[in-house]
Amino acid sequence: MPQPNDIFWPELQPSMMPGHFNDYKQLLLAEGDSWFAWAYMGFDISPSILNALAFDRSTATLCYAYSGHTSGDMEKMAISAGFMQEFSARRFQAVLLSGGGNDLFNALAQGHILKPTGGGDPNDPASYIDVAELDALKDYVTRNYRQILSWRLKPISMNKTTPVLLHTYDYPMPRPAPAKVLGKPAVGPWLLPALQNVNAPSALHFKIIKEIASDMLDCIRAFHDPAAGIVVVDTCGTLTPSAPGSTSDDADWVNEIHPNATGYAKLAAKIKPQLAALGVR
Repeated sequence: MPQPNDIFWPELQPSMMPGHFNDYKQLLLAEGDSWFAWAYMGFDISPSILNALAFDRSTATLCYAYSGHTSGDMEKMAISAGFMQEFSARRFQAVLLSGGGNDLFNALAQGHILKPTGGGDPNDPASYIDVAELDALKDYVTRNYRQILSWRLKPISMNKTTPVLLHTYDYPMPRPAPAKVLGKPAVGPWLLPALQNVNAPSALHFKIIKEIASDMLDCIRAFHDPAAGIVVVDTCGTLTPSAPGSTSDDADWVNEIHPNATGYAKLAAKIKPQLAALGVR
């Protein structure tokens, strides 16, 4: 019978950390954003890819992910110094990374990447995309991932041959569905206001975001190098998009950019065979 993935957050719940992990057959190390994290806003346990995973062997995951983490946060170790130190502290069966999504969402929310069409074709999704800004973001995320992945290869690392698994998120529907805390809107939406600010027609909203995400996520796909022990699971197209005007949990999404439990289960089902191929079962 599959056993749940026991997740421990060393920085969020240190008092609950076991003294050792010798009783677990498999140890995983994770860092990233809300798709791996404790909760959307950091207050309680919510669905994620990690707690949707189950294994044949007893498994514990040391998780340094936090809602809102960007790849820049991960690289700067603002919260994740412990994550870097774990590479030399113990041997893991796999390292799981979830980063880059918030870099994109923040850039869009801050008015970058999207632009008015100007003299372009208003019916062409590409005419609303500032290619130079998108390329700059891809370069930034790429540099951050290179730095993060370099920690695995440091001379004192015990995980030079430990496989690393990354994923590519999925395509969110721009809609008026903020993340909520205690049932009340707390943050977001991120995409819909950005599209409205450049007067993009609603009929093109999903196509524009899909085109941007497809391009941006290529910088993560480029790290796929099984010979080097780095595997990128392309999770795009896994989830059923929400209805454009929906304001809360709909289809596989609980809000504009976060899947619900059903959505995370679908993502985990796509990731689990890749972990099994790496010997994590």
